[in-house]
Amino acid sequence: MWRQQAGLTTFRFILYSIIVIPAWIYINTRIVRISRVNKISSLADFISLRYGNSRSFSAIITVVCLLAIVPYIGLQIKAISETFHLVTETAMSQNILTDNATFVVVLIALFSSYYGTRYVDASEKRLGIISAIALESFLKLFFIIILGVFVIYFVFDGFSDIYQKASQFKDFKDKNTFNGIEGALNWMILCMISGTAICILPRQFHTAIVENRQEKHIKTAIWFFPLYLLIFTIFIFPIAWGGRLIFDGQKVNPEFYSILIPQHFDNTLITVFVFLGGLSSCISMIIISAITLSIMLSNNLIIPYGLLGKFKSDNEIQNTRNITNIRKFSIFALIIMAFAFYKYFILKTSL
Repeated sequence: MWRQQAGLTTFRFILYSIIVIPAWIYINTRIVRISRVNKISSLADFISLRYGNSRSFSAIITVVCLLAIVPYIGLQIKAISETFHLVTETAMSQNILTDNATFVVVLIALFSSYYGTRYVDASEKRLGIISAIALESFLKLFFIIILGVFVIYFVFDGFSDIYQKASQFKDFKDKNTFNGIEGALNWMILCMISGTAICILPRQFHTAIVENRQEKHIKTAIWFFPLYLLIFTIFIFPIAWGGRLIFDGQKVNPEFYSILIPQHFDNTLITVFVFLGGLSSCISMIIISAITLSIMLSNNLIIPYGLLGKFKSDNEIQNTRNITNIRKFSIFALIIMAFAFYKYFILKTSL
């Protein structure tokens, strides 16, 4: 749920924020203004605007996003399912009807489809959803700080103790150095990819552009977002290496160190805190991704290529109801589709 990686990999996120975010004042301000004037409601709308609002091009973008986002939602569901069984110490059921994750996913799908479609105008600001994401982000940061302090000062004797013991691993130097010019180039390329991700991911575009209420918020994000990532990164290093020290020689998935460490020391409270922080993070990503994709599907695929004639003949009230129902069904179907993808593909392969 909270992926633990040690070494230079953890600092890619900080570096891309330092490189990309200062450009937000100029780039994002222009994008926000263009989006408001043209009532842009999704990434597909914005890109197709550059090509004369091409209907076919926006449909292609929607299909590409669909193929990319469904597996992404599936990974979030995987994280929820695996950590739930890890915390409750229960076995994962292969039967969908008896798997607890099924009921969690259905509840998320119902909640998302209802609260995510309260506004027909897709460019309308959803203050409630953004407030929920802000709360989730705060809780996630708060819980990771608690876990980090626990690992650094209660499990080990400070940063220096962890560093001294972790440096004994044979691959410690490899993970914390560039390993030559080739390694440095690969690392920089990954930084560039990470930097572009924040600009082109549909859910990121929706949160940063479509939901933007005031341009001054962009200026706040320039210093606040890198600081947020920096605090995370400070604690990821000791948690990752601390987990490896604790579970050295055991067949343990490093992705679950954040839960396994407090669980190993019988600290139920921190275990539950970490689980709730990761759970809220996954749920918010699922909801925003599903809402964003449902808007793209309804505006750029379903209505233009399937129901355009019906919308021309019906009155405005009926059209409003139809748009709402299409988005509700799309959100529900997307989450269920992602759950099926998780059950029948992700569990059988490495993604």
